[in-house]
Amino acid sequence: MEVIMNQKKKREFPHTYVIIFAIIVLAGILTYILPAGQYDRVEITMPDGSTRNVVDSETFHYVDPSPVPPFEIMQAVPKGLVAAAEIVFFIFVVGGAFGIINSTGAILDGIGNLALKFKGKENLMIPVIMLVFSLGGATFGMSEETIVFVPIGIALARSLGYDAMVGTAMIFSGAAAGFIGGWMNPFTVGVAQGIAELPTFSAIGFRLVLWVAML
Repeated sequence: MEVIMNQKKKREFPHTYVIIFAIIVLAGILTYILPAGQYDRVEITMPDGSTRNVVDSETFHYVDPSPVPPFEIMQAVPKGLVAAAEIVFFIFVVGGAFGIINSTGAILDGIGNLALKFKGKENLMIPVIMLVFSLGGATFGMSEETIVFVPIGIALARSLGYDAMVGTAMIFSGAAAGFIGGWMNPFTVGVAQGIAELPTFSAIGFRLVLWVAML
């Protein structure tokens, strides 16, 4: 029995940091194998008068290979943190703020207060709860964190005469709609726009329309 348990433990999925480090090492090794190439960037003028550099898809060409030395592979993480310091710091602040708020029990108390205020109007609770979690998904990327709120959603749904599936869906569906719309999500939009050299949270109007449509 102990042998079987030990075998199951050995088959656990690797830690996230292990996967990231393996990808970094693999990318470093591939610089010795794959031919090097790049696209040229061109400066364009945006409708608001600002300029930015974009990739010209017609300018790909091969360049001299520049293999990454092993020591520089080990420096990839600290150098990456320095290069993306603005995004990393923003994510730390948003994630830390959510952690503090959640640790105070304010979110759980807020849901409880909503249930009391909507007493007698229970059918309005489902769209309201979905909207609350959708705001969480849209502003600070609430996704997996919603798992801890599922028991509350199930309890609310059953008090309204619905089953557990409805309680689970109004938590997960609301957060998923906000995450997809993501009009101020630093973990998806903020990072992607930083890489693409776009103004942070630009085109927010389009994402707000998408968010409303998702709801």
